Amino acid sequence: MLESAPGIVWHRERLVGVSGLAESVTKATIGWRLKCFYSLGQAAESIKSFGFGTLLLLYYNQVLGLSGTYSGIAVFIAVACDAISDPAVGSWSDGFRHRLGRRHLFMYAGAVPLGITYYFLFWPPEGLSEFQLFAWFTTFAVLSRTALTFFHVPYLSLGAEMTMNYQERTQIVALRTAFGMVASLLVVMLAWNYFFVETPDNSTPQLTREPYFKYALLSSVVMMGMMLISSWGTQRLVPMLSQAAKDHPPFSLAQVYRDLYQALKNKAFFALFWGSLLFAVYAGIQGALSMHLLTFVWELETSGIEFTQYGGIIGGLLGISLITTLHRKVDKRKTLIIGVSTSACAGTLPVACYLAGLMPDDPAVLVPILVTTTALSAGGILLAAVSGSSMTGDIADEHELNHGRRQEGVFFGSHNFALKCTSALGNLAAGFALDIVSFPVNTKPGEVPETVLLDFGTVYVSIALILVVALWVFWPYDLSQERHDHIKRALADRKVA
Repeated sequence: MLESAPGIVWHRERLVGVSGLAESVTKATIGWRLKCFYSLGQAAESIKSFGFGTLLLLYYNQVLGLSGTYSGIAVFIAVACDAISDPAVGSWSDGFRHRLGRRHLFMYAGAVPLGITYYFLFWPPEGLSEFQLFAWFTTFAVLSRTALTFFHVPYLSLGAEMTMNYQERTQIVALRTAFGMVASLLVVMLAWNYFFVETPDNSTPQLTREPYFKYALLSSVVMMGMMLISSWGTQRLVPMLSQAAKDHPPFSLAQVYRDLYQALKNKAFFALFWGSLLFAVYAGIQGALSMHLLTFVWELETSGIEFTQYGGIIGGLLGISLITTLHRKVDKRKTLIIGVSTSACAGTLPVACYLAGLMPDDPAVLVPILVTTTALSAGGILLAAVSGSSMTGDIADEHELNHGRRQEGVFFGSHNFALKCTSALGNLAAGFALDIVSFPVNTKPGEVPETVLLDFGTVYVSIALILVVALWVFWPYDLSQERHDHIKRALADRKVA
């Protein structure tokens, strides 16, 4: 046994193919140190998702006065650009040849631009007209999301390349997700205890402009730091990773969408992509409206909002802790379906009870209920998200068997685009919903008419119907552990031959 670099252990392993042929080859095991370096990179996506999914719509709509429709359209334009950039960066990195390997140059390139553009997204100049504010929002939403694409799509692809083991792949995805949740927890703690601080003169600091500048600066610095550390810490993996084939087609947008079309012809990926897209839209609407719900429907103080968000993060971590056990006992598809169902039930139950007049008004009772349901909903979302990401890596193995090329970038670029719809299409639909129910802008808790709040609650509950369709789409996914083991053995036969 030879340890060539910290965190990488080389050993002899006997590969047995479906035909019974076998060969002893040199393989590498990834140690926990490298897994932790890798997992640090998820902080950027998690912090960005918190900002886009929770704060951004409230900030532009209620603080800056941009209409819900304009706010939604701005993020929709950004996701339309993601439809080009995500699979393009994935396909480009699949065929990229460099001494840093296929992924790392892209990962380094995304860090600083993301930090700068994300900060300016929360710092528009004063005195802008509504259309100018819309243009600012759109421009920096596109730039920040594109910068993150350059890091995150190759980063996800790198995770799938690190192992072909069905269960270890889940372990890597779960660990990186846990690191992202911890980063979100720290940012939430700092935000509500140092930036959005309630005072006798301001009981709703989330409805004032100044705290957002400090929040954005902190988030930008943390995201840049974690991305650069993760890229540097995993660079030593490059010699053991797959390299781009010399006959790989040259990069072009036409080739990108040929690759994407070929990927969607895969039955398992077709089910995963469209099911994830629908689930992401549901989660995005729910997340975009959550601050309106907490501020105007439940009328919570900042401490209540803070504890509710803690509940979501802790619930997500508990969901992650169950993921490997569930994958081993019931497989990845069923775990994903359990997560989607749990999220739908827990996320809509409190609002349904509010519409029926069954929710308490006393914060001492209301807050624990909301913390519990938020934890269950977030745990379900994380079960589904981690399962989906692990399943994408398995599909890339099947693609290699069928087509002879490893193209994790195309699969993760497409899957990442589906997940990005969490904030994009979610904000678009949420913005339309706010205008449809005539939700007033620049208002205060207690000033919104009861009829508007009831209409708001009805819309919030109705979005759960999206998940009925999502579950139907997910159902045909058929890449079980048994079938994945067969794929690995067939790939071993190919290496022997």
